[in-house]
Amino acid sequence: MASIPQELIDVIIDKVPHSSLPSCSLVAKRWRRKSQKRILSTILLPSEDEVGRWCTDISQDSDGISSYICHIRIEDISSWDEPALLGRMLGSLSSLTTLSMHTTEIPDDFPDYASCGDFGKRITALHLYFPDCAFGTMISMILSLPNLKELCIEDYGGTPEEPLPTYSVTPEREPLNSLKLYGNADGIGEALAKFRFTSTRLYLDAGAGDVEQLLLLSSKVVVELKLCGAWFLQILRPSRDDNDRSSRLFSRWGSPSHPSTIVTRPYHTGYRPLCV
Repeated sequence: MASIPQELIDVIIDKVPHSSLPSCSLVAKRWRRKSQKRILSTILLPSEDEVGRWCTDISQDSDGISSYICHIRIEDISSWDEPALLGRMLGSLSSLTTLSMHTTEIPDDFPDYASCGDFGKRITALHLYFPDCAFGTMISMILSLPNLKELCIEDYGGTPEEPLPTYSVTPEREPLNSLKLYGNADGIGEALAKFRFTSTRLYLDAGAGDVEQLLLLSSKVVVELKLCGAWFLQILRPSRDDNDRSSRLFSRWGSPSHPSTIVTRPYHTGYRPLCV
């Protein structure tokens, strides 16, 4: 066993089914670290009790296992009994890059905690599914992650009329690698546009609401655009009125020389995908 190069062991472990990784970690000491890294690279915490237990275990972690976690998924926490628990737990994960929250409350003070802590700078991917929070809190949370590269929001149930955070100077940021707005996401695209968000890949559902400004801002950097819903067929058609928003969008997206690919996928049959 000692004659096998560590690189070869790592390749073997990468090919092993996830269900066999606990057994791999017991083969030998040289197999343990890589196996544990794969086992714990993504973890699911389905309740506040699980989050609390994880915080307790981390405080007693002498082997640095918490540093193996790259993606954490928290779900089904409709209300936090101890709101500070979320920030404390995330702040202890030194390798965390992806945060997914499903049907989970985002505490009002969490964006402030994220903007002050180092973990907010480490997060590059944020996935929110049915987020339970005020509209301003959700936007503030997104803004508190300065190195965000991937953002996905699906079915926000709040109201976009709530006040947005204010900044004397809008923070500069690089274009996202991917921005996805699905289901009931009304107002989110418009809010992101106000803070000058752009993306090289846009995936927009008709439920995203008014995304005209977001499309216009991203037109110079986008390489892929996917639109779902018959409504989008209207905004990409030219109009005789130069001031009409469909004309402004068509002038950016309707040219065959544009480097992007536009694919519309209406909900009902009868339309074919439109590629430009």
